Amino acid sequence: MKRLFLVLCLLACTCMIAYAGNKKKQKKADEDTQNFRYELEYIKSAGTGLANVKVWSYSKKPHIAAEQTKKNAIHGVIFKGYAGSGATQPALVRDAAGMSAHPEFFEAFFAEGGDYMRYVVNAVGTPEVMKVGKEYKVSQIIQVNTAQLRKHLEQAGIIRGLASGF
Repeated sequence: MKRLFLVLCLLACTCMIAYAGNKKKQKKADEDTQNFRYELEYIKSAGTGLANVKVWSYSKKPHIAAEQTKKNAIHGVIFKGYAGSGATQPALVRDAAGMSAHPEFFEAFFAEGGDYMRYVVNAVGTPEVMKVGKEYKVSQIIQVNTAQLRKHLEQAGIIRGLASGF
């Protein structure tokens, strides 16, 4: 009985340590997103209100970088804009203080499993992984519903609507 209890305690401790380590890595990846530590390139239109963008994310673990590409795609459309293949789209939030002006909204929006996932239509293909120094650079083509994302930001009062005038 004591041996079973000891094994269960060791198993529980191991799980807690692994969970804490993954949370720390995820937090570091989220900080990289907020510091614009990713690259974004427009690939092509995927239909009305949809855009395919290629995202390069960086992390010490390739699976974390691959998961972060979705968040980085939405973050890039909102705060960076994108260019490529003869098309340019400016950032939806053009104000430099856009994220700091509405911290509660964006913290909830970009939380794990947050609203940003509603605007990721599809991850096209498999991620491409490259080792760069001590970390990995992972690229993925993400299909983003830019029209619905704009509408959501307008309804939340983050950006002005296109019909509101100048």
